[in-house]
Amino acid sequence: MKNTVPKTAAAFLAFLLLFTSYTVAENGDNDIVEIETILELRSQEPDGETVYKLTGEAVLTFQQAFRNQKYIEDGTAGILIDDRINGLFDPGIITTEYEIYDGIIGITGTLSEFGNMIQLVPVEDPGDPNSHNNVIEPLVITMDDFVNNFMEYQSRLVTIENVYFVDPEGVFQGGQVHAFTDGDIEADYRVTFYDADYVGDPIPVGEINITGLPNSRSEGDFMTARHWDDIESLTEFDVTFEIMDEANNPLDNVTLEFRGETITEAPYFFPAVPAGTHPYTASKEGYHTTTGSVTVTDEDLTHAVILVEIDPDMITEFPMLETFDDEFPPSGWSHYALGDAGGWELDDGQALHNPAANADSWLVTPQIHLPEDESMLLTFMERNQLMTEYGYSGVKISRGSGNPVHEHFTELYESDDNIGIADPEEAMIDLGGYAGEVVYLAFNYHGDDAHRWWVNDVMIDFVPEAIEVPDIATLRQQPIGDLAYRITGEVVITHLQQAYRGQFFIQDQTGAILVDDPGGVIETDYNLYDGVRELTGTLSLFANMLQLRPTEDPGAAYSTDNVIEPVEMTLGDLTPDHQGQLVIVRNVHFDEDNPETFIHNTGYDIYDDTAEATLYIPNDENSVDYIGEPVPETPKDLISVVQQFGNDMQILPRMLDDFMDPEPINVLSPEPSEFSLFPNPASTHFTLVSADRQMERIRIYNLNGQLVKEKDAASARRLHMDVTRLNTGMYILEIISGNDVKSLKLQINR
Repeated sequence: MKNTVPKTAAAFLAFLLLFTSYTVAENGDNDIVEIETILELRSQEPDGETVYKLTGEAVLTFQQAFRNQKYIEDGTAGILIDDRINGLFDPGIITTEYEIYDGIIGITGTLSEFGNMIQLVPVEDPGDPNSHNNVIEPLVITMDDFVNNFMEYQSRLVTIENVYFVDPEGVFQGGQVHAFTDGDIEADYRVTFYDADYVGDPIPVGEINITGLPNSRSEGDFMTARHWDDIESLTEFDVTFEIMDEANNPLDNVTLEFRGETITEAPYFFPAVPAGTHPYTASKEGYHTTTGSVTVTDEDLTHAVILVEIDPDMITEFPMLETFDDEFPPSGWSHYALGDAGGWELDDGQALHNPAANADSWLVTPQIHLPEDESMLLTFMERNQLMTEYGYSGVKISRGSGNPVHEHFTELYESDDNIGIADPEEAMIDLGGYAGEVVYLAFNYHGDDAHRWWVNDVMIDFVPEAIEVPDIATLRQQPIGDLAYRITGEVVITHLQQAYRGQFFIQDQTGAILVDDPGGVIETDYNLYDGVRELTGTLSLFANMLQLRPTEDPGAAYSTDNVIEPVEMTLGDLTPDHQGQLVIVRNVHFDEDNPETFIHNTGYDIYDDTAEATLYIPNDENSVDYIGEPVPETPKDLISVVQQFGNDMQILPRMLDDFMDPEPINVLSPEPSEFSLFPNPASTHFTLVSADRQMERIRIYNLNGQLVKEKDAASARRLHMDVTRLNTGMYILEIISGNDVKSLKLQINR
């Protein structure tokens, strides 16, 4: 007979269980549900609204900068804390700094589910840890447990023993999925943690024990190790170190530290090394200490280590400047010609590499010891010729040997292929990532056939507070990184959407760019079409959209009510060169499968006669005023700023008024014999010629019907007109002759 419980009794028991599991506390206007364990927390409905507080201690088992994510567990279960409020790598709600295995009490947030991953989204910072250095013994599970009872172990530290990768070829790469098995059951391993120390290392061969955090995506459930120490190889190999100087002469009496063992004389041999990546340190008096790592995969290994002798003339004083005025190569510099032909030479106070087939030439600086606590900037002047057709020129850096045969150099910079030989350009390279290190810099030339490259005025100096650039076009050409740039010219705000990440778009006569300010550095309130000077910030790239991250508030607007005319374009015209630009796209249709109303964080399929594209609304319900409005059922002329996401060009109307009903412009088409207008498009001037009538007055209107320029034609039949003060865009040219008025379209491009 089946056991039964009366419904009223069952309800009472359920209430009693609920009461003993958690209580409700008041928090201002919101109720907080207090829960003791993560297992109980995971059993709640992930509605994204109810606020829960863990009253028991949870231990941090992993954290990463991406979305400020943290994995916690408490002996009953584990859960992911997903703490993104701004950018993918910006600080979130939890700003307290923790160490792995810290114990935390009072973690508070809402529950959500994304791609089958249960997540706790924090609403407050729980503050200082309650304990440190807790011992978390991973739960040992089987492949059957992992595959068939996955949700019991999601986000909890587990170990799966005696498994191996099915196809252990290549290296670990972020986001990649690799099959692993115990011989009977197969599951998926995913490189979910992009900054893990094994990314870029070979996938181990042979039997292993994997410790890691089960995690989910919409495409499946995965196992992920936190670091190499989580991948325990059950097979072992011998590792031998060969230690040499830069001339490949063997060195003895080197102190080599590897896997907790120290050897001070040859042979440098270590037996029974498990698969994985293992760090080492090699040091010898009179030589720079070298650190590195050895990756053991599937066989015994011999690893070469190059020790670099300390140069008594090592550069330690800055600025360092080389102008190539005297001997060549300059004192302390080295020259290596590794190709079939060619090499560097002195050419009228410049370093020159002349055309040479199959050349591989290196001009290498002396040893340079960069300051410990300072960011340094490498600048030099360069010219080139024929690079597009024939070769490569770039700057590389080595932390090890200055001899390129040892392959310690990595690329810092690739020379632009269209500099030309008439006007040298300055290249700037941020060396901030190498502070405190001893390095060599190399100017490297590869000529598959022939090209020329001139280099001069090589300087290493302290990074200025901000590097001045005259306009947006020049700013967009600068390297992305931590260098701050200051636009000395005036820029005009063309769109404010500061409810989302403090963003606004700026434009001048040379270009446009998005200002992304999630940290609220700029506190000054601006209005649309305000002019701003001395805007300062760093450059970053998100999904191929170039952004200026402000580093200081430029202060009050320099001017107001500026006129920026949108450039008339088609969807098919849009390219990455138009990022941030204010445009007008005519006769845009909305796909009938779009949502009925405009919603934040949503893309809308649009098209015109030339191409399909996306109208994308940012992830904030207050970002634009047409959210909640009906999506147009008829074509519209759209004024928008241009965005890019990945390889897709997108447009963003700024306001409801930017959705305009197409109105035919009353442009009379004169007979070809009446008027000639050239050039059209114009840049700075145009000429208007009348074949058979005298012109009395010329007026130029923008597309809003505003008169922007007027000139007395003095009954002439030929008129030359300056339009340098007019912005890029489409205009209507009105020609008055007696009682007759003719109109022409005039496009101004720069």
